[in-house]
Amino acid sequence: MDLQNRDLYGLQILRAIAAFGVIVRHTLEMSDGSEAGRFSLSWMAASGGAGVDLFFVISGFIMVYVSFPPGQPPDSPKRFIIKRATRIFPLYWICSAAIAAICAVGFLKNMHVDLYTILNSVFILPGDKLVFVAWTLSYELYFYIVFSICLSFGKMLSSSLSVMLLMISGIVFGGEIQNSTFADFVSSPLVLEFCFGIVLALLFSAGRRWKVPSALGVLGFLIIILSPIFVPHSVPDATRVIVWGLPAILIVAAFLEIKRPQSKAGRSAVLLGDASYALYLTHVFVMMAYGLVIKSTFVGGMSQAIFAPAVIFLCLIVGVLTHVFVERPVLDFVRKITRRQPGRLLEGGSVSS
Repeated sequence: MDLQNRDLYGLQILRAIAAFGVIVRHTLEMSDGSEAGRFSLSWMAASGGAGVDLFFVISGFIMVYVSFPPGQPPDSPKRFIIKRATRIFPLYWICSAAIAAICAVGFLKNMHVDLYTILNSVFILPGDKLVFVAWTLSYELYFYIVFSICLSFGKMLSSSLSVMLLMISGIVFGGEIQNSTFADFVSSPLVLEFCFGIVLALLFSAGRRWKVPSALGVLGFLIIILSPIFVPHSVPDATRVIVWGLPAILIVAAFLEIKRPQSKAGRSAVLLGDASYALYLTHVFVMMAYGLVIKSTFVGGMSQAIFAPAVIFLCLIVGVLTHVFVERPVLDFVRKITRRQPGRLLEGGSVSS
C-alpha cells in the first residue's frame, strides 16, 4: 500500500510491546532480590531486554519514513535535529533532575555521582548517567546526529545509504578512538539495528504493495523469547544483534501490516505506544521504590509472584499518567517556543518516541 494512505498503527502497538518487555525484565530482575529468591525462569527476564532492539529497528525505519514524506520536501538537517532534541530532552531532563534530587536528600547512596556523571546525563553522552536506562538514548542521539548530517543529500536513497556507511565505518574504525568509553560506544555492532530499520524503510517505500506473513512476526518473537535458553544472558553486542536484532526485522516488517485497531484493547495498545518513552523513563522510579520495599518491608520475605505483576501494572499507570499530564504539556510548550506544528503519526520512532 502507498505510504501516503497508510497509518502505521502496528508500530505504535509494537512500541508498547517493546516498552512492556523492558519493564518486565527489570521487574523480574528486581524481584530476585527478595529473600524468597527467583520465582520466574531466568530466560523470561532476559528476553524482555530485546525491547531495546525492537526500538532501535523501529527508530531506523521511522526516521526515514518521517523525513521523506511523499510529495513533500524532506526535512532539513537543522529541522530534523531540532525535532529530535525537543522530543528527547525535556522529559529526560525532568527525570534526571528528579533522580538528582533523590540523591541530594540522601537516597541512592550506592550511586556514584561525579562531574562526569552529571555531564553525561545532561548531554546523554556515553558512560554512566543518572537515569540508568539512558544508555540507549546515547545510541539514539548518535544515530540522529549521523542521520541529520546525511539529510544534506536531500534524497531518501542517498541519505539512507550514507547513514549506513558512516555507522558501519564507526564500527570498523571506532576502536581507534583514544577514549575507551567512546571507542566501545562507536564501535558497537548495536548500531546495525538502526541500519536494519533503514533497509526496511527503503523496501517499504519502494514497493506499491507490502505483504509480510504474520507467521514471520511470530517466528521473530519465538526466536527472541527462546534465545536466552541457548545463549548467555549477558551477551556481547554482536551476538545480541544476531539473536535479537535480526528477529526484530521480521517482527517490525510483520507489524507494518496491522491496520488501525477498532477494539478497546487495540486502542489501549496504541495509547501505550504513544506513552512508550514515558514508560521507559519513569519505570526506573517504580523500580527504585520496589527495591526499597523489598529491602525494608515484609514484602522482601515473600514470594514475588504476587507482587511483580502489580509492580508491572503500576509502571504502566505511572508511565501513561506521566505521558498525559507531563510529557504532552511540556512538548506542546516546547513546540510553541520552537514554532513547530504537531507532527504526523509516529513522528517519534523509538525509545525516545
